[in-house]
Amino acid sequence: MTSQPESPDDEMIRTVFDAVTEELEPGVMLVRMSGEIDIASTEFAAQAIRAAVVPPARLVLLDLSAVTFCSSAGLGNLVEARQLAGRHGIDLALVGVGRPVDRPLSITGLGGQFRIFASAEDALRQGGA
Repeated sequence: MTSQPESPDDEMIRTVFDAVTEELEPGVMLVRMSGEIDIASTEFAAQAIRAAVVPPARLVLLDLSAVTFCSSAGLGNLVEARQLAGRHGIDLALVGVGRPVDRPLSITGLGGQFRIFASAEDALRQGGA
């Protein structure tokens, strides 16, 4: 998905973002996000997350391995995902967190609020805990 909102000086801003959701096994959802999660794509990211973080899911994995940029708006998406999962009693974990996401998580201190795994396979092997 490409979003092209206009900036205040009438220049086009181009943001490339995509999210694909799949059910890995009954009750386990994997949301693979790619591209830039910023103000231009935050609503697209939120929609993908909200669609996955609903019962009967018991575990939702957000795969961020293909995310190339994560702004404060993207961090907001992750916080919303965590809060939504908590309200529904769903376990949530981040997988494949690379530097574009790890750095803002670390700088803001939010990293300690998420369970983070190297891969979806690692998360499943460890029961998402």
